[in-house]
Amino acid sequence: MSSQEIKNLIDSYFDNELSKSEEVFLFSQLSKNIEAREYFKQLNILKTEMQNTIENFPIELEERILNSTASKFEMPNLFSFNFPSVLGYAFSIVLLILSLLFYTQSLEYQKDIEIKIDQIDQKNRMIEMLFHSLPQAEVRTILENEIIIKPTS
Repeated sequence: MSSQEIKNLIDSYFDNELSKSEEVFLFSQLSKNIEAREYFKQLNILKTEMQNTIENFPIELEERILNSTASKFEMPNLFSFNFPSVLGYAFSIVLLILSLLFYTQSLEYQKDIEIKIDQIDQKNRMIEMLFHSLPQAEVRTILENEIIIKPTS
C-alpha cells in the first residue's frame, strides 16, 4: 500500500471515519511503515495540543462583540430609490386598477347581454305562440267585371 493511501487512512482515523476493520488494518500497516508511524505521531500530538488549547468562549465577550457589531451596523435607507423605478411601479399599479375596473364593467355588460337575450327569446316564443293560436284564414274571391280575351283569327 502506498504511503499516500496510508496517510489518507490516518486522516480518516483522526476524523473518526474509519470502521473497526479499517482501524485494525491501519494499525497493522503502522507497525510495518516507519514514515506512516511518524505521521500518525505528529497528528496525534497536533490533536492533543488542539484539545489542550481550547478554552470556553466567555459569554460576556460574545455579548460585547454582538453589541459592537450592532452599533456599527447601518440601517439601509429604505427610501433611497430612483425616480424611474417609482414611476414604473406607480404606472403598473394604475394599469392594474384600470384593468380590474374594466374587467368588472365587462362582467356587468355580459350579465346585461344575457338578460336581454333571455328577454328576446321569451318574446319570440310568445309571438310564435300567438301566431299559432290564430285561426286559419280562408280567402274567397268574387270576380266582378270579368275580362275575357278571345283570340281572333
